[in-house]
Amino acid sequence: MRKIPRKRRGQRHQFFAADGVDEILSCVLRLTAEISAVKERLYLAERVLEAQGLHLTAAIEAYEPNEAQSEELAAGRERLIQTVLAQLEGASGTQSIANDNPSIVDAADS
Repeated sequence: MRKIPRKRRGQRHQFFAADGVDEILSCVLRLTAEISAVKERLYLAERVLEAQGLHLTAAIEAYEPNEAQSEELAAGRERLIQTVLAQLEGASGTQSIANDNPSIVDAADS
């Protein structure tokens, strides 16, 4: 059995030799976990409402958000993107992403 080499406390393991691959994989795994949780909650919410006689799925498909709601959704998407990209902060070759958009670090801290 192969042992994972120990690192100093607080230092992350690097599993792939290419710079940035570990960080990108971490982003993908975080997104996958978030999407899975959201999909499960939406599915359960739809089933609960259907059990009460409300057919939410069809209503969601037909819904047209107003301008304020569209802006709120766009802001939420932007926060999500910034939070995910914050994982790349400090990775070799990706520092320019954070330098070009300083709000990435702010989004990760909130």
